[in-house]
Formats: sequence, C-alpha cells, structure tokens
Amino acid sequence: MFFRLAKSHFLQNIVINILNSVHPSIEHNLAKIETLKRAFFHCKIEKIQGGYFEFGMYEGTSFLAAIKISQKLDGNRNFYGFDSFEGMRYFNDADRHPFFKEGEFASSYEKVSKRFRQYRNARIYKGYFEESIKNQDARKLCGENKAAVVFIDCDLSTPAKIALDFVGPILQPGTVIILDDYWAYKGNPSKGVAGAFNQFLKENPKIEAREYYRYGYGGNSFLVSRV
Repeated sequence: MFFRLAKSHFLQNIVINILNSVHPSIEHNLAKIETLKRAFFHCKIEKIQGGYFEFGMYEGTSFLAAIKISQKLDGNRNFYGFDSFEGMRYFNDADRHPFFKEGEFASSYEKVSKRFRQYRNARIYKGYFEESIKNQDARKLCGENKAAVVFIDCDLSTPAKIALDFVGPILQPGTVIILDDYWAYKGNPSKGVAGAFNQFLKENPKIEAREYYRYGYGGNSFLVSRV
C-alpha cells in the first residue's frame, strides 16, 4: 500500500490539496488547544496546584478551551484572563512588526465576558497591560494562589514583559509558560515575546525554565524548574 501511494501522483495530489486547503491560522489555533491540554495534563500528573493566567484573550477561545480541559482533568482551578479588547497598540516603537498592526484583534469585552458568565471561577480584566497591570503584583489579585499555567498571546515584547513581571511572584516549580509567536521578528532573541522572556529570566536569575513543547506556527512553551 505504501509503495502504491508513493508512486501514485494522483493520490499524492489529493493529499497535498487537502492539507493545503486548511489555513495555517486554523492549524495553529488547533495546536494551541493541544498545547493547553498537554500543560494541564502535566499539572495533573505532577500535582501542580494553582490558577490559569491568559494574557491576550481576543474572543476567548483559548480561555474557554483551558476551562473545559481543566474541568475534565481536575476541575478545581481559577482562571484569570487579561486583554484590552480594543485591539493592538504600540507603546514602544521597537515592537513594530509588519504583520502585527494597530487596531487588530479588537473584540467586544461585553460579548466575551458574557461567554464566561456561567463559570464562577473565571475572571476577566479589561485594559492595556501598560495601563492595567504594569508594576502590579499578582498576589494581590489571587492571594496565595500560585500559577499553574501561564499563556501569553499578546504578540509584542512590551506587553509580554509586563505580563511576565506580573506573574513572576506566583511562579512555582512545574508552572507551564506558553508563549505564542515566540519565533516572530525573524527569530531575533531580543525582540518580541522571546525577547521579553529572555529579559525576564535575565532580571530574575533565581528563576530557571526548560524548553517544554513547540507547537503550531511559531509557538513555544517552557517549564519552570526552579524559583
């Protein structure tokens, strides 16, 4: 069968056309959900307690996936979502990128909030990170609750760094940090989300993280191994 397929241009063309018909953004978003599933399963088997923190919610699809995955695996976590809901905005010209345009990824705070009204353990916070959580401490928000999974999907270095600084005090050994668009800015390790993460680790030498799982078209994740 394998050799027949290997020699059949007709069958090969069908496979190529089917795979090519799926837009990369769809494949990437599906990979996000798979990565969240891996993260929560890791937390289950390693007995990692704590909440889920998502920075960059857009329409809330990943946030909803996280809630449903967690419900099926353990069902006892709090969920915190952060977004401006007003679209992308440059607070730093160094963040400029030809694909990430100001005003994109705007959504309705009211509609997204309504989507999660039934989940009493879900809280959503509106505002640009530069104005809402900069220089704030997550411990004031969630008390002694640590971070089990952190998902940063805000594309740019400046808000990503603010998000990392915010959750820094509640990281623990075993926390999964998921970084979308990690390989953007032509892979420059000092720019974008990767630059934010590298700077965060440089400023917090007691925190160590190991690469965990790459996903989709440019996503990466890390496991905190020491704090």
